[in-house]
Amino acid sequence: MKLQYKITLFITIILSIMIVGVGSLTLKQVEKTVETQMGNNAMDLAQTVASMDVIKKTLATTKDYKVIQETVESFRKKTRFQYIIVMDMEGIKYSYPYENALGKVYRSGGEEWVLETGQPYVSADRNVLISAIRAFAPIYYKEKQVGAVLVGLLNNTVNKEIAPHMFNFKLTLVIGLLFGILGAAILSYNIKKTIFGIEPKEIALLLGQRETVLQSLKNGILAVNEKGEIIFFNKTAKKIFGFSNEDRGKNIDNFSSVYAERIMKVLRTGHSVYDREVKISSDKTLLCSHTLLKNHKNEVIGVASTFQDLTKVKHMSQELKSIKKMTNELRAQNHEFMNKLHTISGLIQLEEYDKAVNYISDICEKKQEIVGLLDNKIKNSHIAGILLAKYYKASEAKIFLKIDSKSYLNDLPEGITEGEICSIIGNLIENAIDELVKMEEGEILVRINSDEKELKIWVQDNGRGINKEIRDKIFDKGVTTKRGNRGFGLWIIKQIVDQADGKIKLFQDNGTIWSIHIPMERSSEYD
Repeated sequence: MKLQYKITLFITIILSIMIVGVGSLTLKQVEKTVETQMGNNAMDLAQTVASMDVIKKTLATTKDYKVIQETVESFRKKTRFQYIIVMDMEGIKYSYPYENALGKVYRSGGEEWVLETGQPYVSADRNVLISAIRAFAPIYYKEKQVGAVLVGLLNNTVNKEIAPHMFNFKLTLVIGLLFGILGAAILSYNIKKTIFGIEPKEIALLLGQRETVLQSLKNGILAVNEKGEIIFFNKTAKKIFGFSNEDRGKNIDNFSSVYAERIMKVLRTGHSVYDREVKISSDKTLLCSHTLLKNHKNEVIGVASTFQDLTKVKHMSQELKSIKKMTNELRAQNHEFMNKLHTISGLIQLEEYDKAVNYISDICEKKQEIVGLLDNKIKNSHIAGILLAKYYKASEAKIFLKIDSKSYLNDLPEGITEGEICSIIGNLIENAIDELVKMEEGEILVRINSDEKELKIWVQDNGRGINKEIRDKIFDKGVTTKRGNRGFGLWIIKQIVDQADGKIKLFQDNGTIWSIHIPMERSSEYD
């Protein structure tokens, strides 16, 4: 049976049971109330008859049937009651609706109590012999009971009197039931419409399929409500953030604070965010999209966040970039050495042997100086390698790149990789080379220092500086003064520095100066 019919049938049965039950109880209560009222009326009439002087005196002295019969019947005909019976202590009837019954003993029963005890009472009798409301009252003459009065009203008379009211009441119940059935049908239709006409089994199947699909996705999915409480996550999200099934309903702030801050910001601002990188730990980077969830009233009810783990991709990208840079630097170094070999070859051919020896000694001395400096001062081979490569590239471009002899690097800050440090240094020097290659006597100064508190990186050139027009938005993605698809280097640097809780400053002093400070220990906000 379809859900719509089930709901209609169920509500109809419930309404029928309630209406029939309430109706039955009400009818019984009405009957009881009417019987009580009619009994009280009958008792009042019985006591009135019993107190009539002519009835008392006649019954006690002459026992004249005719007097009592005429008095009672003339009185009875003015009331609704079917019979008023006056009897003596032997149960002999002195009044009755039919005169042929006078002088005979009352046989219907019920009079024994009033004759024996002299106490009035009312009875509602329903049996084979009689179905009536009867009131018995004793008759006293000179403080002596001489008989009793019975006032009776047949139940069919009572039923006829209340029949119109009962009909209206039953009609009301039937109309109420019909309206209830109609309401049940409308309700079931609306429910069916709300769930798009889908049956419960189909809903269960769809939910199962939805759960299977969402859990099977390689990308992570995390959803929170308008309060920031977790309402859903799939297996990928569970693995990355370490969720358990008990975490549903908990606030997202209890977990990754960097990621949670992004989600809560979307909730606060009411603007969705797409394709943003978030570094949730030193070795974990996610590409995230946070989409607002809205109901049919266009009210924000939460955020659905999808993300992809970029850690492996970024590692591969960094490795590819490193290989590409290494290839370019080797090509530049090879080109430089070819030039030097050609110079040496020319000096030898000109038989300028002393000059050739001095030239070779000068080259070796400079090489030993830079290699020795990097070997003694820069303890990280990757960073030393990028500095040496950029040194040779600058030399080929006739640019003097000086590494400050006071530079020293031992440990790296937590939460940042050596590849990211290489990316910062490499991009800054590359930008300086691109600027100075257009000039003569270009110079670049690089200083790297680390201590227990922070890592400092200083890159200075004597170029023309950065235009004021783009200085305020130099870190925006795609902003550049160069041709082609450029403008990502400084944006990448800013992302790395921000993720490491560091600071980057730009100064203009006869060129461009970049000053970067990265703390050795990150604040708890990023833990």
